[in-house]
Amino acid sequence: QVVIMRDHQHENVVQMYNSYLVGDELWVVMEFLEGGALTDIVTHTRMSEEQIAAVCRSVLRALAVLHAQGVIHRDIKSDSILLTHDGRV
Repeated sequence: QVVIMRDHQHENVVQMYNSYLVGDELWVVMEFLEGGALTDIVTHTRMSEEQIAAVCRSVLRALAVLHAQGVIHRDIKSDSILLTHDGRV
């Protein structure tokens, strides 16, 4: 996922600013999406059909760009889908 963020810029892919190797740990500095993970949202909120469609549309746009560049994201899950405070995916 770090390589995807580093190498592929798209409005629906989290922006990575830098990464550091600290000891044996990889620290990643990335865009802060204050809305949190989709997992947290669906755990505490009932989403409307329109909201679900908007999330799906945004995720599919990002995947289409990645697939066009030969990248397959093999770990799509609600924990990996992040939102801004205003609901941008």
